[in-house]
Amino acid sequence: MGAYLSQPNTTKTSSDGGNSSMSYGFSAMQGWRVSMEDAHNCIPEFDEETAMFSVYDGHGGEEVALYCSKYLPDIIKEQKTYKDGKLQKALEDAFLAIDSRMTTEEVIKELVQIAGRPTEEPPAEKVSEEDDLDTEEAALLHEEATMTIEELLVRYGQNRNAVKHAAALSIVIIALSFFCQDGSEEEEGDSSELEEEEDTEEGEEDSEDEEEEEEMCLPGMDGKEEPGSDSGTTAVVALIRGKQLIVANAGDSRCVVSERGKAVDMSYDHKPEDEVELARIKNAGGKVTMDGRVNGGLNLSRAIGDHFYKRNKTLPPEEQMISAMPDVKVLTLNEDHDFMVIACDGIWNVLSSQEVVDFISERMKQDQNGKTRPLSSIVEELLDHCLAPDTSGDGTGCDNMTCNCKRTNRGHYCPANPKLKLHDAVGMNVLV
Repeated sequence: MGAYLSQPNTTKTSSDGGNSSMSYGFSAMQGWRVSMEDAHNCIPEFDEETAMFSVYDGHGGEEVALYCSKYLPDIIKEQKTYKDGKLQKALEDAFLAIDSRMTTEEVIKELVQIAGRPTEEPPAEKVSEEDDLDTEEAALLHEEATMTIEELLVRYGQNRNAVKHAAALSIVIIALSFFCQDGSEEEEGDSSELEEEEDTEEGEEDSEDEEEEEEMCLPGMDGKEEPGSDSGTTAVVALIRGKQLIVANAGDSRCVVSERGKAVDMSYDHKPEDEVELARIKNAGGKVTMDGRVNGGLNLSRAIGDHFYKRNKTLPPEEQMISAMPDVKVLTLNEDHDFMVIACDGIWNVLSSQEVVDFISERMKQDQNGKTRPLSSIVEELLDHCLAPDTSGDGTGCDNMTCNCKRTNRGHYCPANPKLKLHDAVGMNVLV
C-alpha cells in the first residue's frame, strides 16, 4: 500500500467561528495518507489594512509546512519592503528569507522537534555472517525489482510516514463577492525568472559517472535525513489590501479567482519540465528525468526547504535547481470577483480550476428560505467529493485535505481595510 492507509481516515476536524465582520468554517481530513503534511494561515486582520491567506503543501514530512505556517506571517511583516508598501517585493523577500533559515542550526533543531525524530540516528545492525548477508541482499534486490519508486523512497527514507512530495490537498477559497470602493492603489506586476541554459563542462569519463551518480542520489538514500534538506513545502500566499489582491506562489499549488463564475488562474504551476524551470535546473547542474522529476526525486521545481537540491555554491538561492523564489501576480478586485481558491496539486488533479469554481459557486447560494449553509459544511462536502474511493489508481484523490472558510458578513467593512464599506453581498473564504 506504500504511503497509503488500508482505509481512508475520513474523520474531520471542523469548526465555525469569526468576528463582527466575517465568519469562518474549518475542516481537515487526513484521507488515505498515513500522516498529515499540510498547513495553512487564515489571518483576516493581518494588519489594519491587510488580510493574509495561505496554503503550505508539505512533502517528505510536515515540519517545513508547519514551520512556514508559524513563522512566515511575521517574516513578511519584518521585511522593509512590506513596511514601505511594496507587497510584491515583500513576498519575494519573505519567501527567500524563511528558506534561508532552514539551514541554520537553530531552525534545524526546531524542525527535528516538529517532525518528532530522534536527535541521533540509531546504530546500524551488523550482519556477522557473510553468507547470510549475501542471501539477504539477494532477497532484497528481488523484492525491490517489483516495487514502485514511491515504495522505494519510503523504504530508503528511514521508514518515513510519507514519500517525497506526497502532496497534501490544501485549498483556500476566499469569497471576494464585495467591492471595496476605495483603497491603496499599489502598482504591482507579474514576476517570473528565466535562466539561460548553459552547457556543463565535460570532464573525464570517470568523473562524469561519479557526478551523475551524485546528481541522481535521492534525499535520505544515504541513510541520513535532515528536516529542511530532505523535506520541504510549496507555498501560496495571498495578501488582500484595499482593492489589490497580491498572490505569491512557489511550487505546483495554484490560486484561482472566480470572476462572475469564470475561473481565472492567479498563479503558475512550477513543473520541472517547463521551459523556464528546466533551463534553471540545468544551469544549476541538475537534470529532469523522463517522469518529470528533478534528479529523479522531486516532481516540482520550486519549494521552501529541500536544501538537498540547493547546494550549488556558485549560484544565488533563486537560481538553484529547486528555488524558493515565488512568482507573483496582482489583481485589482471589483464586484465581478466572487471568491478565490488556493489549493495544492492534489485538488487540481481531481478537479479543474473551473470545476472547483462551479462546485463552490453552487453551494454558496441561499436556499428557498433565504439561508446559507454553514461554511464548514461546504468544505466537508468538497473534501468528500475529492476523496478517491480506493488507492488502485494513480494517487489522485488520495492526499490530505484541509479547509478553512470565511464569510464576510453583510453590511460590514472590508477586512482588508476597515474604512472601506462592502456592497450588500456575502463573501466566503475556504481553505483546503
